[in-house]
Amino acid sequence: MHPLTAPPPLRARVWLGAVFALAAAVPLAPCAWASLGGSTSTALRDGAWKSQARVAAAVGSGARVTDTVVLTPGQVLVHEYSGASGRIFAVSWSGPMVPDLQRLYADYFPAYVAWRQTHPSLSLDAPVEVRSSSIVAYLGGHMRAFAGSAYVPALVPAGVELARLNVTP
Repeated sequence: MHPLTAPPPLRARVWLGAVFALAAAVPLAPCAWASLGGSTSTALRDGAWKSQARVAAAVGSGARVTDTVVLTPGQVLVHEYSGASGRIFAVSWSGPMVPDLQRLYADYFPAYVAWRQTHPSLSLDAPVEVRSSSIVAYLGGHMRAFAGSAYVPALVPAGVELARLNVTP
C-alpha cells in the first residue's frame, strides 16, 4: 500500500476519534460561561454562548485540570481551565475576532487595562503582552485570525504546565 493512502496509525485514529467525540458533544451541552477567577459551579447562564463541553486531564506532575470548551456566537473557541478548587485560573481563545475581554477577564480586567495604559504598544498590529502581578495575558493575530490567553499567577495550581494548555506563560 502506498504511504499516502495507508490508514493513519492507531494513535492518530484515537486522537481524531476523541476530537470528533468532543465536537459531537459540544452542541448538546448546556450553555454556560464563567470568567477568569470565577467558579465553574457559578457559571452565568445567559444564553450568550452556543455550547460547552468539559474534558478533565492530568497536566504536569499529577495536577488535574478541567478544560471547559465554549464556542461563542462569534465563532470564538474559548478554553477555560480550572483546577480541583473549581476556580478558573487560565483561559485561552482563538477565532475570527477578539472576544469581550472585559467579560472574559472579569475582576482582572482593570489590572489588564492599567498595565496596557502604562505600557503602550509600539504598533497597532503588534502582539500585546501583559505581565502584571495579578494577570498575565497575550493577544495577537490579524483580521479573522486572532488568538490569546491569560492566567492569574496566584490561582495556577502547583504542577500545572501552562504551555501544555496552550496558555502563553
